Amino acid sequence: MKKLAFLMAVMMMFTLLLAGCNGTTTSSAPQESSKPAENSGDAPSTDDPYAGIDLSKEETIVMYACADEPNAMAEVLAAANEKIKDAINTTIDLYFIPSSERATKYPLVMAGGDAVDLIYTANYCYYKEQVEKAGFKELDEEFRNKYMPQTMATLPESAWKETLINGKVYMVPRSTAAIFPDRGFVVNMDIAEKYGYTTDKIKTYDDIKNLLLAIGDNESASGMYAFYGSGTYTLHDQFLLYANNLINNQASDLVYYAQVQDPTFQNPFFLYTSDLAKEWALLMADMAEAGCWPSDAISNTNSYSTLFANLQSATAHQNYYNGITNVENWRAKGINCELFYTYPEGYRALRDSFVGDGYAIPTFSQKPERAAVTLDFIKNDFETYMLLAGGFEGRHYVYDEATNTVSNGPENGDYTFDGWAWGIRHKDFPWPKTEDPRINEANATLSKNQIKDEEWPYWGFTFDYAPVSAEWAVISALVTENKTTFGLGQFGANTEAEWDSFVEKLKQGGLDKYMEEWTKQKDAFLAANA
Repeated sequence: MKKLAFLMAVMMMFTLLLAGCNGTTTSSAPQESSKPAENSGDAPSTDDPYAGIDLSKEETIVMYACADEPNAMAEVLAAANEKIKDAINTTIDLYFIPSSERATKYPLVMAGGDAVDLIYTANYCYYKEQVEKAGFKELDEEFRNKYMPQTMATLPESAWKETLINGKVYMVPRSTAAIFPDRGFVVNMDIAEKYGYTTDKIKTYDDIKNLLLAIGDNESASGMYAFYGSGTYTLHDQFLLYANNLINNQASDLVYYAQVQDPTFQNPFFLYTSDLAKEWALLMADMAEAGCWPSDAISNTNSYSTLFANLQSATAHQNYYNGITNVENWRAKGINCELFYTYPEGYRALRDSFVGDGYAIPTFSQKPERAAVTLDFIKNDFETYMLLAGGFEGRHYVYDEATNTVSNGPENGDYTFDGWAWGIRHKDFPWPKTEDPRINEANATLSKNQIKDEEWPYWGFTFDYAPVSAEWAVISALVTENKTTFGLGQFGANTEAEWDSFVEKLKQGGLDKYMEEWTKQKDAFLAANA
Protein backbone atom coordinates (compact mmCIF):
# COMPACT_ATOMS: atom_id res chain seq x y z
CA MET A 1 0.00 0.00 0.00
CA LYS A 2 2.86 2.37 0.80
CA LYS A 3 4.39 1.68 -2.66
CA LEU A 4 1.04 2.35 -4.32
CA ALA A 5 0.59 5.62 -2.43
CA PHE A 6 4.11 6.67 -3.37
CA LEU A 7 3.50 5.91 -7.07
CA MET A 8 0.24 7.87 -7.01
CA ALA A 9 1.97 10.86 -5.43
CA VAL A 10 4.69 10.80 -8.10
CA MET A 11 2.10 10.63 -10.85
CA MET A 12 0.24 13.63 -9.40
CA MET A 13 3.46 15.67 -9.24
CA PHE A 14 4.23 14.72 -12.85
CA THR A 15 0.77 15.84 -13.94
CA LEU A 16 1.18 19.21 -12.21
CA LEU A 17 4.53 19.77 -13.89
CA LEU A 18 3.01 19.10 -17.30
CA ALA A 19 0.32 21.72 -16.67
CA GLY A 20 2.89 24.49 -16.90
CA CYS A 21 4.54 23.38 -20.12
CA ASN A 22 2.72 25.87 -22.38
CA GLY A 23 3.98 28.90 -20.46
CA THR A 24 0.96 29.17 -18.16
CA THR A 25 0.05 27.56 -14.89
CA THR A 26 -3.31 26.59 -13.54
CA SER A 27 -2.77 28.63 -10.39
CA SER A 28 -2.28 31.88 -12.33
CA ALA A 29 -4.90 31.36 -15.02
CA PRO A 30 -7.39 34.26 -15.30
CA GLN A 31 -10.57 33.79 -13.36
CA GLU A 32 -14.07 33.96 -14.70
CA SER A 33 -15.40 37.53 -14.61
CA SER A 34 -17.71 38.09 -11.67
CA LYS A 35 -18.45 40.79 -9.16
CA PRO A 36 -15.56 40.97 -6.71
CA ALA A 37 -17.89 41.30 -3.73
CA GLU A 38 -19.42 37.95 -4.59
CA ASN A 39 -16.04 36.32 -5.18
CA SER A 40 -14.25 37.28 -1.98
CA GLY A 41 -12.72 34.26 -0.33
CA ASP A 42 -13.30 32.00 -3.32
CA ALA A 43 -10.45 29.77 -4.47
CA PRO A 44 -8.83 30.77 -7.80
CA SER A 45 -10.42 29.15 -10.83
CA THR A 46 -8.52 26.21 -12.29
CA ASP A 47 -10.10 26.70 -15.72
CA ASP A 48 -7.63 28.11 -18.27
CA PRO A 49 -9.54 29.90 -21.06
CA TYR A 50 -6.36 29.89 -23.16
CA ALA A 51 -5.59 26.19 -22.80
CA GLY A 52 -5.90 25.63 -26.54
CA ILE A 53 -3.50 28.44 -27.46
CA ASP A 54 0.27 28.03 -27.70
CA LEU A 55 1.69 30.65 -25.34
CA SER A 56 5.11 29.04 -24.97
CA LYS A 57 6.92 31.90 -26.70
CA GLU A 58 7.35 35.00 -24.56
CA GLU A 59 6.01 38.08 -26.35
CA THR A 60 5.84 41.83 -25.82
CA ILE A 61 2.74 43.69 -26.96
CA VAL A 62 2.99 47.36 -27.88
CA MET A 63 -0.12 49.19 -26.69
CA TYR A 64 -1.19 52.84 -27.15
CA ALA A 65 -3.64 54.67 -24.89
CA CYS A 66 -5.14 58.10 -25.66
CA ALA A 67 -4.79 59.98 -22.37
CA ASP A 68 -2.26 61.73 -20.19
CA GLU A 69 0.28 59.34 -18.68
CA PRO A 70 0.03 58.97 -14.88
CA ASN A 71 3.15 59.88 -12.90
CA ALA A 72 3.39 56.40 -11.36
CA MET A 73 2.70 54.52 -14.61
CA ALA A 74 6.12 52.87 -14.87
CA GLU A 75 5.91 51.36 -11.38
CA VAL A 76 2.31 50.21 -11.87
CA LEU A 77 3.00 48.74 -15.29
CA ALA A 78 5.94 46.76 -13.92
CA ALA A 79 3.66 45.18 -11.31
CA ALA A 80 0.93 44.55 -13.88
CA ASN A 81 3.41 42.95 -16.26
CA GLU A 82 4.36 40.45 -13.57
CA LYS A 83 0.74 39.28 -13.46
CA ILE A 84 0.35 39.30 -17.22
CA LYS A 85 3.63 37.43 -17.71
CA ASP A 86 2.63 34.76 -15.17
CA ALA A 87 -0.77 34.29 -16.79
CA ILE A 88 -0.12 34.48 -20.54
CA ASN A 89 3.69 34.73 -20.93
CA THR A 90 3.34 38.29 -22.22
CA THR A 91 4.38 41.79 -21.19
CA ILE A 92 3.07 45.15 -22.35
CA ASP A 93 4.97 48.19 -23.59
CA LEU A 94 2.46 50.99 -22.96
CA TYR A 95 2.64 54.38 -24.65
CA PHE A 96 0.38 57.42 -24.30
CA ILE A 97 -1.02 59.90 -26.81
CA PRO A 98 -2.19 62.93 -24.77
CA SER A 99 -5.72 63.97 -25.62
CA SER A 100 -4.53 67.43 -26.61
CA GLU A 101 -2.16 65.88 -29.18
CA ARG A 102 -4.48 63.17 -30.46
CA ALA A 103 -5.27 64.89 -33.77
CA THR A 104 -1.61 65.06 -34.76
CA LYS A 105 -0.02 62.03 -33.09
CA TYR A 106 -2.69 59.37 -33.65
CA PRO A 107 -2.40 59.45 -37.47
CA LEU A 108 1.38 59.26 -37.17
CA VAL A 109 1.19 56.18 -34.95
CA MET A 110 -1.21 54.56 -37.40
CA ALA A 111 1.02 55.38 -40.36
CA GLY A 112 2.70 52.03 -39.69
CA GLY A 113 6.30 53.04 -39.18
CA ASP A 114 6.56 51.58 -35.68
CA ALA A 115 5.28 48.39 -34.08
CA VAL A 116 1.74 48.74 -32.68
CA ASP A 117 -0.35 45.79 -31.54
CA LEU A 118 -3.20 47.45 -29.63
CA ILE A 119 -4.44 51.02 -29.92
CA TYR A 120 -7.28 52.89 -28.26
CA THR A 121 -10.20 53.76 -30.50
CA ALA A 122 -13.79 54.88 -30.09
CA ASN A 123 -16.73 56.29 -32.00
CA TYR A 124 -15.11 59.72 -31.52
CA CYS A 125 -11.53 58.52 -31.91
CA TYR A 126 -10.96 57.49 -35.51
CA TYR A 127 -12.81 54.17 -35.46
CA LYS A 128 -14.70 54.65 -38.72
CA GLU A 129 -11.89 56.66 -40.27
CA GLN A 130 -9.29 53.96 -39.62
CA VAL A 131 -11.58 51.17 -40.81
CA GLU A 132 -12.13 53.09 -44.04
CA LYS A 133 -8.35 53.36 -44.41
CA ALA A 134 -7.94 49.61 -43.76
CA GLY A 135 -6.06 50.53 -40.58
CA PHE A 136 -7.75 48.02 -38.23
CA LYS A 137 -7.84 44.25 -38.49
CA GLU A 138 -11.21 42.59 -38.94
CA LEU A 139 -12.05 40.53 -35.85
CA ASP A 140 -14.34 37.80 -37.10
CA GLU A 141 -16.28 35.59 -34.72
CA GLU A 142 -13.93 32.63 -35.07
CA PHE A 143 -10.93 34.82 -34.16
CA ARG A 144 -12.73 36.33 -31.18
CA ASN A 145 -13.98 32.97 -29.90
CA LYS A 146 -10.48 31.51 -29.97
CA TYR A 147 -8.35 34.40 -28.75
CA MET A 148 -10.86 36.39 -26.68
CA PRO A 149 -13.01 33.75 -24.96
CA GLN A 150 -13.66 35.72 -21.77
CA THR A 151 -14.69 38.85 -23.64
CA MET A 152 -17.02 36.81 -25.85
CA ALA A 153 -18.61 35.32 -22.73
CA THR A 154 -18.99 38.77 -21.14
CA LEU A 155 -20.13 41.21 -23.81
CA PRO A 156 -23.78 41.17 -24.88
CA GLU A 157 -24.60 40.79 -28.55
CA SER A 158 -25.75 44.42 -28.59
CA ALA A 159 -22.19 45.55 -27.84
CA TRP A 160 -20.78 43.76 -30.89
CA LYS A 161 -23.70 45.04 -32.93
CA GLU A 162 -22.66 48.60 -32.13
CA THR A 163 -19.16 47.99 -33.50
CA LEU A 164 -20.35 46.79 -36.90
CA ILE A 165 -19.13 48.62 -39.98
CA ASN A 166 -20.51 47.11 -43.17
CA GLY A 167 -21.46 44.08 -41.10
CA LYS A 168 -17.96 43.47 -39.72
CA VAL A 169 -16.25 43.96 -36.33
CA TYR A 170 -12.97 45.90 -36.16
CA MET A 171 -12.73 46.86 -32.49
CA VAL A 172 -13.24 45.35 -29.03
CA PRO A 173 -15.48 47.62 -26.94
CA ARG A 174 -15.17 48.04 -23.21
CA SER A 175 -17.19 45.60 -21.15
CA THR A 176 -19.78 48.07 -19.84
CA ALA A 177 -21.82 51.02 -21.06
CA ALA A 178 -23.49 51.70 -17.74
CA ILE A 179 -22.30 55.27 -17.31
CA PHE A 180 -23.59 58.48 -18.86
CA PRO A 181 -21.23 60.56 -21.03
CA ASP A 182 -22.96 63.81 -20.06
CA ARG A 183 -20.77 66.49 -18.52
CA GLY A 184 -21.33 69.46 -16.29
CA PHE A 185 -19.43 72.64 -15.49
CA VAL A 186 -16.87 72.76 -12.71
CA VAL A 187 -16.59 76.30 -11.38
CA ASN A 188 -13.90 77.96 -9.29
CA MET A 189 -16.22 79.48 -6.71
CA ASP A 190 -13.65 82.00 -5.41
CA ILE A 191 -13.71 83.59 -8.86
CA ALA A 192 -17.46 83.16 -9.40
CA GLU A 193 -18.37 84.77 -6.08
CA LYS A 194 -16.38 87.88 -7.02
CA TYR A 195 -19.00 88.43 -9.73
CA GLY A 196 -22.01 87.65 -7.54
CA TYR A 197 -22.44 83.99 -8.51
CA THR A 198 -22.88 81.89 -5.40
CA THR A 199 -23.76 78.20 -5.66
CA ASP A 200 -27.51 78.89 -5.44
CA LYS A 201 -27.30 81.18 -8.49
CA ILE A 202 -25.80 78.61 -10.89
CA LYS A 203 -28.67 76.42 -12.05
CA THR A 204 -29.05 76.83 -15.82
CA TYR A 205 -26.98 77.27 -18.95
CA ASP A 206 -27.96 80.93 -19.01
CA ASP A 207 -26.43 81.26 -15.55
CA ILE A 208 -23.19 79.70 -16.83
CA LYS A 209 -23.23 81.85 -19.96
CA ASN A 210 -23.70 85.04 -17.93
CA LEU A 211 -21.01 83.98 -15.47
CA LEU A 212 -18.48 83.41 -18.25
CA LEU A 213 -19.30 86.76 -19.85
CA ALA A 214 -19.04 88.48 -16.46
CA ILE A 215 -15.58 87.05 -15.83
CA GLY A 216 -14.43 87.64 -19.41
CA ASP A 217 -10.81 88.77 -19.34
CA ASN A 218 -11.15 90.65 -16.04
CA GLU A 219 -8.84 88.11 -14.41
CA SER A 220 -6.39 87.80 -17.32
CA ALA A 221 -3.79 90.01 -15.66
CA SER A 222 -3.14 87.08 -13.33
CA GLY A 223 -3.31 84.57 -16.18
CA MET A 224 -6.90 83.45 -15.43
CA TYR A 225 -9.63 83.29 -18.09
CA ALA A 226 -13.30 82.38 -17.86
CA PHE A 227 -12.80 79.22 -19.95
CA TYR A 228 -9.36 78.59 -21.40
CA GLY A 229 -10.19 76.78 -24.62
CA SER A 230 -7.93 75.23 -27.24
CA GLY A 231 -7.94 73.78 -30.73
CA THR A 232 -9.13 70.53 -29.15
CA TYR A 233 -11.48 71.82 -26.43
CA THR A 234 -14.18 74.42 -27.01
CA LEU A 235 -17.64 74.99 -25.56
CA HIS A 236 -19.15 73.02 -28.43
CA ASP A 237 -20.79 70.22 -26.44
CA GLN A 238 -21.73 72.34 -23.46
CA PHE A 239 -23.50 75.15 -25.30
CA LEU A 240 -24.51 73.58 -28.59
CA LEU A 241 -25.49 70.08 -27.58
CA TYR A 242 -26.36 69.75 -23.90
CA ALA A 243 -27.86 73.22 -23.60
CA ASN A 244 -30.30 72.41 -26.40
CA ASN A 245 -31.27 68.88 -25.36
CA LEU A 246 -29.33 67.24 -28.20
CA ILE A 247 -28.59 63.73 -27.07
CA ASN A 248 -26.72 61.73 -29.68
CA ASN A 249 -24.88 61.96 -32.94
CA GLN A 250 -24.31 59.73 -35.92
CA ALA A 251 -21.98 60.07 -38.88
CA SER A 252 -18.96 61.54 -37.12
CA ASP A 253 -20.42 64.58 -35.36
CA LEU A 254 -22.61 65.64 -38.27
CA VAL A 255 -26.17 64.38 -37.73
CA TYR A 256 -27.91 64.83 -34.37
CA TYR A 257 -31.16 63.86 -32.68
CA ALA A 258 -33.02 66.49 -30.67
CA GLN A 259 -35.23 65.20 -27.90
CA VAL A 260 -37.35 68.33 -27.45
CA GLN A 261 -38.04 68.89 -31.13
CA ASP A 262 -38.27 65.16 -31.87
CA PRO A 263 -39.12 63.05 -28.80
CA THR A 264 -39.53 59.91 -30.95
CA PHE A 265 -35.99 60.33 -32.39
CA GLN A 266 -37.28 59.56 -35.89
CA ASN A 267 -36.15 62.79 -37.59
CA PRO A 268 -32.45 63.57 -37.08
CA PHE A 269 -31.10 66.76 -38.63
CA PHE A 270 -27.76 67.97 -39.96
CA LEU A 271 -26.15 69.87 -37.12
CA TYR A 272 -24.17 72.54 -38.96
CA THR A 273 -27.02 73.94 -41.04
CA SER A 274 -29.37 74.24 -38.06
CA ASP A 275 -30.40 77.50 -36.41
CA LEU A 276 -29.13 76.10 -33.12
CA ALA A 277 -25.61 75.77 -34.51
CA LYS A 278 -25.66 79.30 -35.90
CA GLU A 279 -26.81 80.66 -32.52
CA TRP A 280 -23.95 78.75 -30.89
CA ALA A 281 -21.40 80.26 -33.30
CA LEU A 282 -22.67 83.78 -32.61
CA LEU A 283 -22.53 83.17 -28.84
CA MET A 284 -18.94 81.92 -29.12
CA ALA A 285 -18.04 85.12 -30.99
CA ASP A 286 -19.54 87.18 -28.16
CA MET A 287 -17.55 85.17 -25.60
CA ALA A 288 -14.35 85.60 -27.58
CA GLU A 289 -14.93 89.36 -27.79
CA ALA A 290 -15.46 89.43 -24.01
CA GLY A 291 -12.09 87.74 -23.56
CA CYS A 292 -13.43 84.49 -22.07
CA TRP A 293 -10.33 82.78 -23.54
CA PRO A 294 -7.10 84.22 -24.93
CA SER A 295 -6.98 85.24 -28.59
CA ASP A 296 -4.34 82.60 -29.32
CA ALA A 297 -6.27 79.77 -27.62
CA ILE A 298 -6.33 77.75 -30.83
CA SER A 299 -2.61 77.05 -30.37
CA ASN A 300 -3.02 75.96 -26.74
CA THR A 301 -2.04 72.31 -26.20
CA ASN A 302 -2.97 72.02 -22.51
CA SER A 303 -6.23 70.39 -21.43
CA TYR A 304 -8.87 72.47 -19.66
CA SER A 305 -8.41 70.26 -16.59
CA THR A 306 -4.72 71.14 -16.44
CA LEU A 307 -5.48 74.83 -16.89
CA PHE A 308 -8.19 74.71 -14.21
CA ALA A 309 -5.72 73.09 -11.80
CA ASN A 310 -3.11 75.73 -12.66
CA LEU A 311 -5.58 78.56 -11.92
CA GLN A 312 -5.61 79.64 -15.57
CA SER A 313 -9.24 78.75 -16.24
CA ALA A 314 -12.15 79.63 -13.95
CA THR A 315 -14.23 76.77 -15.34
CA ALA A 316 -13.82 73.25 -16.67
CA HIS A 317 -16.19 70.38 -17.30
CA GLN A 318 -16.34 66.86 -15.95
CA ASN A 319 -18.70 63.90 -16.16
CA TYR A 320 -20.76 62.76 -13.19
CA TYR A 321 -19.17 59.32 -13.06
CA ASN A 322 -15.55 60.04 -12.15
CA GLY A 323 -15.51 63.82 -12.17
CA ILE A 324 -15.54 63.71 -8.38
CA THR A 325 -11.98 62.38 -8.48
CA ASN A 326 -10.67 65.53 -10.14
CA VAL A 327 -12.93 67.72 -8.04
CA GLU A 328 -11.53 66.23 -4.84
CA ASN A 329 -7.97 66.56 -6.15
CA TRP A 330 -8.55 70.23 -6.91
CA ARG A 331 -10.11 70.81 -3.52
CA ALA A 332 -7.12 69.13 -1.89
CA LYS A 333 -4.93 71.71 -3.66
CA GLY A 334 -6.98 74.52 -2.14
CA ILE A 335 -9.30 75.24 -5.08
CA ASN A 336 -12.82 75.97 -3.90
CA CYS A 337 -14.84 74.34 -6.68
CA GLU A 338 -18.23 72.76 -7.40
CA LEU A 339 -19.53 70.52 -10.20
CA PHE A 340 -22.95 71.73 -11.36
CA TYR A 341 -25.94 70.17 -13.14
CA THR A 342 -27.38 72.72 -15.57
CA TYR A 343 -29.29 70.62 -18.13
CA PRO A 344 -32.65 71.98 -19.29
CA GLU A 345 -35.82 70.69 -17.70
CA GLY A 346 -36.89 67.44 -19.30
CA TYR A 347 -33.43 66.49 -20.45
CA ARG A 348 -33.14 62.72 -20.99
CA ALA A 349 -29.79 61.02 -20.88
CA LEU A 350 -28.76 58.29 -23.28
CA ARG A 351 -26.47 55.62 -21.88
CA ASP A 352 -23.01 55.64 -23.31
CA SER A 353 -22.33 53.53 -26.35
CA PHE A 354 -20.23 50.41 -25.90
CA VAL A 355 -17.98 51.81 -28.63
CA GLY A 356 -17.49 54.99 -26.62
CA ASP A 357 -14.17 53.36 -25.66
CA GLY A 358 -12.32 50.31 -26.88
CA TYR A 359 -9.22 48.89 -28.54
CA ALA A 360 -8.37 47.76 -32.03
CA ILE A 361 -5.56 45.70 -33.53
CA PRO A 362 -3.81 47.53 -36.39
CA THR A 363 -3.61 45.59 -39.63
CA PHE A 364 0.19 45.89 -39.55
CA SER A 365 0.52 44.20 -36.13
CA GLN A 366 2.84 41.21 -36.35
CA LYS A 367 1.23 39.58 -33.30
CA PRO A 368 -2.55 39.97 -33.64
CA GLU A 369 -3.35 36.67 -31.88
CA ARG A 370 -1.23 37.48 -28.81
CA ALA A 371 -2.57 41.05 -28.83
CA ALA A 372 -6.12 39.67 -28.66
CA VAL A 373 -5.24 37.29 -25.79
CA THR A 374 -3.56 40.14 -23.91
CA LEU A 375 -6.56 42.44 -24.30
CA ASP A 376 -8.87 39.64 -23.27
CA PHE A 377 -6.87 38.98 -20.11
CA ILE A 378 -6.44 42.58 -18.89
CA LYS A 379 -10.14 43.33 -19.51
CA ASN A 380 -11.39 40.31 -17.57
CA ASP A 381 -8.93 39.51 -14.79
CA PHE A 382 -10.24 41.78 -12.04
CA GLU A 383 -6.97 42.12 -10.11
CA THR A 384 -4.97 43.04 -13.22
CA TYR A 385 -7.67 45.42 -14.38
CA MET A 386 -7.78 47.18 -11.00
CA LEU A 387 -4.00 47.54 -11.00
CA LEU A 388 -3.94 49.08 -14.48
CA ALA A 389 -7.02 51.21 -13.89
CA GLY A 390 -6.18 52.47 -10.42
CA GLY A 391 -2.59 51.79 -9.47
CA PHE A 392 -1.79 50.38 -6.03
CA GLU A 393 -4.68 49.86 -3.63
CA GLY A 394 -4.08 51.75 -0.38
CA ARG A 395 -1.73 54.20 -2.07
CA HIS A 396 -3.52 55.51 -5.14
CA TYR A 397 -7.05 54.44 -4.27
CA VAL A 398 -9.06 52.81 -1.49
CA TYR A 399 -11.47 50.05 -2.48
CA ASP A 400 -14.78 49.42 -0.70
CA GLU A 401 -15.62 45.83 -1.61
CA ALA A 402 -19.08 45.94 -0.03
CA THR A 403 -20.27 48.73 -2.35
CA ASN A 404 -17.79 48.15 -5.19
CA THR A 405 -16.65 51.78 -5.03
CA VAL A 406 -13.29 53.51 -4.85
CA SER A 407 -12.10 56.67 -3.17
CA ASN A 408 -8.85 58.60 -3.37
CA GLY A 409 -5.75 57.21 -1.72
CA PRO A 410 -2.96 59.36 -0.23
CA GLU A 411 -0.98 59.25 -3.51
CA ASN A 412 -3.96 59.71 -5.81
CA GLY A 413 -2.30 62.62 -7.58
CA ASP A 414 0.22 60.23 -9.10
CA TYR A 415 -2.40 57.82 -10.46
CA THR A 416 -6.05 58.80 -10.90
CA PHE A 417 -8.44 55.87 -10.88
CA ASP A 418 -9.85 55.27 -14.39
CA GLY A 419 -7.75 58.11 -15.68
CA TRP A 420 -6.75 56.30 -18.86
CA ALA A 421 -8.05 52.70 -18.87
CA TRP A 422 -11.50 53.47 -20.29
CA GLY A 423 -11.06 51.07 -23.19
CA ILE A 424 -10.41 48.06 -20.94
CA ARG A 425 -13.13 48.64 -18.34
CA HIS A 426 -14.10 45.44 -16.54
CA LYS A 427 -17.80 44.59 -16.59
CA ASP A 428 -17.94 45.21 -12.82
CA PHE A 429 -15.65 48.20 -12.63
CA PRO A 430 -16.12 50.22 -9.43
CA TRP A 431 -17.65 53.67 -9.32
CA PRO A 432 -16.00 56.52 -7.42
CA LYS A 433 -17.37 56.85 -3.93
CA THR A 434 -18.72 60.28 -3.13
CA GLU A 435 -20.85 62.06 -0.59
CA ASP A 436 -21.01 65.17 -2.81
CA PRO A 437 -24.76 65.99 -2.90
CA ARG A 438 -24.58 67.74 -6.29
CA ILE A 439 -22.96 64.79 -8.02
CA ASN A 440 -25.22 62.21 -6.37
CA GLU A 441 -28.28 64.25 -7.30
CA ALA A 442 -27.05 64.61 -10.89
CA ASN A 443 -26.53 60.86 -11.26
CA ALA A 444 -29.92 60.15 -9.72
CA THR A 445 -31.61 62.58 -12.13
CA LEU A 446 -29.80 61.21 -15.18
CA SER A 447 -30.68 57.67 -14.18
CA LYS A 448 -34.34 58.49 -13.49
CA ASN A 449 -34.80 60.17 -16.87
CA GLN A 450 -32.62 57.80 -18.88
CA ILE A 451 -33.76 56.80 -22.36
CA LYS A 452 -34.40 53.08 -22.21
CA ASP A 453 -32.66 50.79 -24.66
CA GLU A 454 -35.99 49.73 -26.12
CA GLU A 455 -36.84 53.39 -26.82
CA TRP A 456 -33.63 54.14 -28.70
CA PRO A 457 -33.85 52.70 -32.21
CA TYR A 458 -30.33 53.37 -33.47
CA TRP A 459 -28.05 50.98 -31.58
CA GLY A 460 -26.02 49.21 -34.24
CA PHE A 461 -26.73 51.70 -37.02
CA THR A 462 -23.62 52.66 -39.00
CA PHE A 463 -23.63 54.73 -42.12
CA ASP A 464 -22.07 53.36 -45.32
CA TYR A 465 -20.26 56.30 -46.91
CA ALA A 466 -19.48 54.56 -50.19
CA PRO A 467 -22.48 55.90 -52.17
CA VAL A 468 -21.57 59.49 -51.22
CA SER A 469 -17.83 59.23 -50.65
CA ALA A 470 -17.02 62.31 -52.75
CA GLU A 471 -19.62 64.43 -50.96
CA TRP A 472 -18.51 63.08 -47.57
CA ALA A 473 -14.91 64.09 -48.25
CA VAL A 474 -15.92 67.69 -48.97
CA ILE A 475 -18.45 67.99 -46.13
CA SER A 476 -16.24 66.46 -43.43
CA ALA A 477 -13.28 68.61 -44.52
CA LEU A 478 -15.38 71.76 -44.30
CA VAL A 479 -16.66 70.85 -40.84
CA THR A 480 -13.19 69.95 -39.59
CA GLU A 481 -11.78 73.19 -40.97
CA ASN A 482 -14.45 75.46 -39.49
CA LYS A 483 -15.74 73.81 -36.32
CA THR A 484 -12.92 74.96 -34.04
CA THR A 485 -12.68 78.39 -35.65
CA PHE A 486 -16.34 79.04 -34.93
CA GLY A 487 -16.00 77.34 -31.53
CA LEU A 488 -13.37 79.87 -30.49
CA GLY A 489 -15.24 82.82 -32.03
CA GLN A 490 -12.36 83.73 -34.29
CA PHE A 491 -14.49 85.34 -36.98
CA GLY A 492 -15.61 88.03 -34.57
CA ALA A 493 -18.03 90.56 -36.06
CA ASN A 494 -18.00 88.66 -39.36
CA THR A 495 -19.33 85.45 -37.77
CA GLU A 496 -22.83 85.57 -39.26
CA ALA A 497 -21.55 86.22 -42.79
CA GLU A 498 -18.89 83.52 -42.43
CA TRP A 499 -21.48 81.07 -41.11
CA ASP A 500 -23.79 81.71 -44.05
CA SER A 501 -20.83 81.21 -46.41
CA PHE A 502 -19.93 77.97 -44.60
CA VAL A 503 -23.48 76.64 -44.98
CA GLU A 504 -23.50 77.55 -48.67
CA LYS A 505 -20.23 75.69 -49.21
CA LEU A 506 -21.73 72.63 -47.50
CA LYS A 507 -24.67 72.72 -49.87
CA GLN A 508 -22.42 73.16 -52.89
CA GLY A 509 -20.34 70.25 -51.63
CA GLY A 510 -23.30 67.88 -51.94
CA LEU A 511 -25.04 68.11 -48.56
CA ASP A 512 -28.48 67.42 -50.00
CA LYS A 513 -27.27 64.24 -51.70
CA TYR A 514 -25.42 63.19 -48.55
CA MET A 515 -28.48 63.67 -46.32
CA GLU A 516 -30.76 61.95 -48.83
CA GLU A 517 -28.51 58.87 -48.71
CA TRP A 518 -28.16 59.09 -44.94
CA THR A 519 -31.94 59.24 -44.49
CA LYS A 520 -32.44 56.36 -46.91
CA GLN A 521 -30.04 54.13 -44.95
CA LYS A 522 -31.50 55.25 -41.63
CA ASP A 523 -35.05 54.46 -42.73
CA ALA A 524 -34.00 51.05 -44.06
CA PHE A 525 -32.31 50.25 -40.76
CA LEU A 526 -35.33 51.29 -38.71
CA ALA A 527 -37.67 49.28 -40.93
CA ALA A 528 -35.49 46.18 -40.67
CA ASN A 529 -35.32 46.45 -36.89
CA ALA A 530 -38.90 47.48 -36.20
